[in-house]
Amino acid sequence: LADVDVRVLHANSQELIARVTATNDNAARLTDVLRDHPAVASVYYPDCQTPAWQNIARPGGGGGGLLSVVLKDAARHTPMVFDRLRICKGPNLGTHFTLCCPYTILAHYDELDFAERCCVSRWLLRVSVGTEPFDQLEQRFTEALDTVR
Repeated sequence: LADVDVRVLHANSQELIARVTATNDNAARLTDVLRDHPAVASVYYPDCQTPAWQNIARPGGGGGGLLSVVLKDAARHTPMVFDRLRICKGPNLGTHFTLCCPYTILAHYDELDFAERCCVSRWLLRVSVGTEPFDQLEQRFTEALDTVR
């Protein structure tokens, strides 16, 4: 690593525990909101209450900041929700702000049928949850999802 890279890594790691804790909390809470919304078919996020998870989790650990969602009538609704979702768009994880991307379309564009045969929806939205105040995240996702009611 170059000296400048070491300085940036060091500076960015100073609040790591607080950022990871906030991200875990936001992602778990957002998962609950999404699962309860009538426009959502599936949410993929670790169930941190299972014995299997408890056996491998660190004390105080969470499910992480990454989740995926598939909407009902996904071919029709996903583009509308994605366009109306007032968060940054792009593939990433670990940033302090929330990002959303149409993961399967980006990662497997030339093999969408194959992905679906493997039970991965071409309409899957991947969300990398950040540290924003949760009420802002909830409002933005709910507003976008409510457009398909």
